[in-house]
Amino acid sequence: MRNRITRGASLLLSLLLLLTLMPLRARADEGMFLPDAVATLPLAKKGLKIKPIDIYNPNGISLKDAIVIVDGGTGEFVSADGLLLTNHHVAFDGLVSASTEDKNLGDEGYRANSRAEELPVKDYQVTITQEIKDVTAEIKAGTEAMAPAARAAAIATKMGDMQKADSRPMDGIRVNVQALNEGMYYYKFTYYILRDVRIAYAPPRNIGFYGGDPDNFEWPRHCGDFTFMRAYTGPDGKPADYSKNNVPYKPKKWLTISMDGVKNDDFVMVMGYPGSTRRYRESYSVAYNQDIGMPFLVDLFAEQIRIRQEVGKYNPALKVSLQSDIFSIANSMKAFDGGVIAMRHANVVQSKRNEEAAFTKWLEADPARKAKYGEALPNLAQIYSVWNTEGPRSQTIQTLAGTSAPLQLTAIAAQVAIDKEKPQAERNPALARTAMVIKSQIGPALADRNLTIEREELIYMLRQAAELPVAQRFDFVEKLFAGKQGETRLRAEADFARSIVESSHYNTPDAIAGLFDMSLAQMQAANDPLLNFAIALGAALNDAQAKSNTFNATVARWRPVYVNGMAEMHGGKPYPDANRTLRFTYGSVKGYVPEEAMTASAFTTLSGVLAKDTGREPFNAPSKLRELENAKDFGPYAPKGGDIPVNFLSTTDIIGGNSGSPIMNGKGEQVGIVFDGNYEGLGNDFFYNDARGRTISVDIRYVLFVTDKFGGAGWILQELSMKGGKK
Repeated sequence: MRNRITRGASLLLSLLLLLTLMPLRARADEGMFLPDAVATLPLAKKGLKIKPIDIYNPNGISLKDAIVIVDGGTGEFVSADGLLLTNHHVAFDGLVSASTEDKNLGDEGYRANSRAEELPVKDYQVTITQEIKDVTAEIKAGTEAMAPAARAAAIATKMGDMQKADSRPMDGIRVNVQALNEGMYYYKFTYYILRDVRIAYAPPRNIGFYGGDPDNFEWPRHCGDFTFMRAYTGPDGKPADYSKNNVPYKPKKWLTISMDGVKNDDFVMVMGYPGSTRRYRESYSVAYNQDIGMPFLVDLFAEQIRIRQEVGKYNPALKVSLQSDIFSIANSMKAFDGGVIAMRHANVVQSKRNEEAAFTKWLEADPARKAKYGEALPNLAQIYSVWNTEGPRSQTIQTLAGTSAPLQLTAIAAQVAIDKEKPQAERNPALARTAMVIKSQIGPALADRNLTIEREELIYMLRQAAELPVAQRFDFVEKLFAGKQGETRLRAEADFARSIVESSHYNTPDAIAGLFDMSLAQMQAANDPLLNFAIALGAALNDAQAKSNTFNATVARWRPVYVNGMAEMHGGKPYPDANRTLRFTYGSVKGYVPEEAMTASAFTTLSGVLAKDTGREPFNAPSKLRELENAKDFGPYAPKGGDIPVNFLSTTDIIGGNSGSPIMNGKGEQVGIVFDGNYEGLGNDFFYNDARGRTISVDIRYVLFVTDKFGGAGWILQELSMKGGKK
């Protein structure tokens, strides 16, 4: 499950969706709760042995203080000296950025023999939640009687002012004020950010990503997806950029490790930073994503992977540098593809329609309710009937513009020039602000270009534009290839893409920056093929943006009405959609039935790792693992008389962003690390699948075994607080 997205009877699932907005849990283990809801949950009955305030204490130290954001995932402090655990795939970009053609740390992993050898990783931060505060009353005060547009503007201003007033960047303090569930309520999150992050131990790729893409989102899984990192501060204890003089960060709280493991039906809980869910969306949104938006991305990602694999085939250095991109894209592609399949199998769209029919019936029973909420669904239905046509066209032109850095930058400059032709009152101030930011980023955008990737992606998107319905095609693209069909057109598209990508004009920071000061007439007078195409592209982008703005404004007006109406119908406060803020979920260790006549148990072991071993990537287990298994040289990390546990399943409700989250037992002790969801549970950004959706975690004992017995980094484990296990 990358960063960023993780991944049964129809009647049962329909009932599940009808209950999604209930104030209590819709199904046994559904919900990504804000920490302030922990005290309201029936945790003691489920198996919690500590007090809820030990999990989240707004006025003191609790488990919440050990859970952090690391890059696109989650991590947890496991020692008093800033040592933390996260996933191998969360740390993978750091390994790749520190790699060379001769030393591929993405494949080999990394072992420091002391703190002095810990590997600095570029562009990584550790973000710690200091405070979570409900500011709904403060944000909404005085806005209740405003018209929708004025109300939205006033709320946005209040949110921005609060963030600006309370943030202290020089001290590492950042404040985010976020709307939850379409503005039903607002929370302020205060963060403390550390900028010096280093790798202490990362296993090789054939442990950390064992099974590769074929096993991604699959069960049974045999993956050691973990990395030990450490956060540092300046000598004064304040956040600082990397320096050899920096010292380990001293966290308020770190987790205790349990060596006792878990068994079927044991209570477990997860704290982490899930990325995004959309569980309260209307049926029109679900149908668009299922049938249009997500399939478009699946096809695009497949092509991007093919291009990068081809480019790296004969260039070892590129193969190393592109491996992280390929991994990330492949993960997203499989998540979207599996999500579409799961949503269709579960008949989620129809379940949403049933839910909306019940809502409409509830409105009809009370004129006051109908007056308050009755316009929401009809307006959403109408705007989606338009967007089902406009959306694919917009998605195509925006993706086409992003295939080449010079093309994208010149198109933005053209958008600005076109906007300057309008009367002052009709100009788009957001475009001018965007242009100012873009001008400062031209250099980085042009750095490390790969012309082959740009050319092949532009060819692909020209083909996608040609395959739009006739009425939705772009005139300026069709004119380029007028009269050409079949192979002739394909060759013409390839030649055109090459001329755009390899253009010797407007491919330097100074040349592109100068375009932002030109008028439209000056651009046209240059009569340059790249500029001419960019001007037409800029006009198409402006048109697409205008239609997108209309769509977004309509949805922003009516979706909150619908969500609030549904909450009133069910009574109470639903758990909020995930939005990359700290969340709590709980469940139990449990297998599942993936399909008819099959049963998946909840555990895998080292013997299963070796049973999959073919000697070829991605099932190329290190020979030392087999040697340790044959010798039964397990140390204290295997149950008495048993094998080394590797992965296990639970019913906890997670999604992309939870990667690296600690999974804990009822005593609040860490028993594993979340790293994936199963394929049958994908689509969980739109719905929760109680029967088949599962969290996949690395057993903490496999983490310790690999670090010590395989990796020879046992010095790291001396910092840990460990309980239980063999004596």
